[in-house]
Amino acid sequence: MRRKTFSTIFTLGITAGLLVGCGSGESADQEDSAQQESVQAAEAYDGVVKTSIYVKGYEGGPGVPKLIIELEDAVGSVDPSGWQVMTAGSERTVTDVYTSDENGDPQENSNFIAIDMETSFNDATFSVVGSPFTYNTTTSMNEWSPTYEVAIAAPAVTIEDETYSLSITEDAVNNRISPDTDLFTARGTFSGTYVNPMTEQEEELTLSTAAYEPEELAEGEANPLVIWLHGQGEGGTDPDIAILGNEVSALAKEEIQSYFQTDDVTGAYVLAVQTPTYWMDEGDGTNGNGSGISRYTEILMDTINDYVAAHPDVDTDRIYLGGCSNGGYMTMNMVIEYPDHFAAAYPVCEAYAYYEYERNSDGTYVKTDDEATGTSSFVKTKQVWFTEEKIRAIKDLPIWLVQSADDPVVVPMNYMLPTYQALVQAGAENTWVSYYETVEGTDSPGTTYLGHFSWIYLFNNQVTGVQDKEAIAASTDAEIFGFEASNATGGGAAAATVGETTYTNIFEWLNAQSR
Repeated sequence: MRRKTFSTIFTLGITAGLLVGCGSGESADQEDSAQQESVQAAEAYDGVVKTSIYVKGYEGGPGVPKLIIELEDAVGSVDPSGWQVMTAGSERTVTDVYTSDENGDPQENSNFIAIDMETSFNDATFSVVGSPFTYNTTTSMNEWSPTYEVAIAAPAVTIEDETYSLSITEDAVNNRISPDTDLFTARGTFSGTYVNPMTEQEEELTLSTAAYEPEELAEGEANPLVIWLHGQGEGGTDPDIAILGNEVSALAKEEIQSYFQTDDVTGAYVLAVQTPTYWMDEGDGTNGNGSGISRYTEILMDTINDYVAAHPDVDTDRIYLGGCSNGGYMTMNMVIEYPDHFAAAYPVCEAYAYYEYERNSDGTYVKTDDEATGTSSFVKTKQVWFTEEKIRAIKDLPIWLVQSADDPVVVPMNYMLPTYQALVQAGAENTWVSYYETVEGTDSPGTTYLGHFSWIYLFNNQVTGVQDKEAIAASTDAEIFGFEASNATGGGAAAATVGETTYTNIFEWLNAQSR
């Protein structure tokens, strides 16, 4: 056993910010003083091996609800009172401390200690408090934070019948445990040579993939495949970013998996595909406005075909394509370019533009700058991008769209609203929309998220009601197009009914679709 005799390093170091700085008022100061006295009564343990962060996907992105400390010696008992923790500069509320296994599950007489902490959403940063992600404002993408400092002060840990204190300050960014991303065990890339649509030159492209492949599907001969395409902020070369940036792991968990039934087999493959830039990149490496064809169109189709070829038990008549924002654009782009390949589509806050936007002579978009706000915007024209030819290509494809009326990023009246109206006016029958007033969460009760985050309803399995097709088809309103946003009815007062079958939610409907 490694130990060192008592010194004041513990209270003068990490706990100067934790034990002394926590709380306010006389009673809090007295409590902190009592905690310091308790700490000073114990020797400081000097056998910490490492501290790991337990990363979990939440509605608002990834969070760290648990820390796992590995020690050289087995811990007999741990007193959960008085523990103080900071992660990534945020003070955390400790809810429990216990001995555990290396993954943070309770276990007696172990060399590991798990610390459970409350998680909450920070409205100012649009992220979970203590998130391990950093938003790169240059690329508009999420990245793993370059450092993730963990500071822990603990007054009482029993090792071999002796009580010790713990004082830990460590960069734990590379000590990550994430059961959510571990669900996606099959990792890979697909590369090929393609013609850049903007430069018309050949280029080498690579997409990254991560797949959930449940063991139960080995018994099936024709299993469904659910494909997910991420949003703007989740591009790159690490699919974990795409899985955690939105709560994509929900697609691989029991609640949603249970809807997919093939004879006596339950479940579906889930394939998450990641682009190194943006799905809306038309060839210049920037994020477009949705009124063009993605440079990744062909390679994405080849990537999907490659995965299916490697999994002959995939039912090619039950391949379902969906995604959010950038990925919603790409979903629409793909079904328009390959209308006979997919059984159904489920785009969320889709950014496939209804109108065209002004372009420069080199094919890039014209942008106007607003000096007051420091932002730039695209210039919309009156030319329709979602043409009659495109409508005819997909009007008979089963599609279920999801969006919130208060989306400030992909403004519904420029994207989904006129697109859906054009489809139903053209006679689309098995095409539905769930349209919400706002985005309300469940992870942190009372939290209203940015209206763009409507994928939260999908991953929370709350997409149930649909809009009134007849009212939308008959509407002459050029702003709301006959839609009536509704949170109370799960996106609409009507129900998705195909033939004589009425579906209770989007996943039950999705499972029933076949090419």
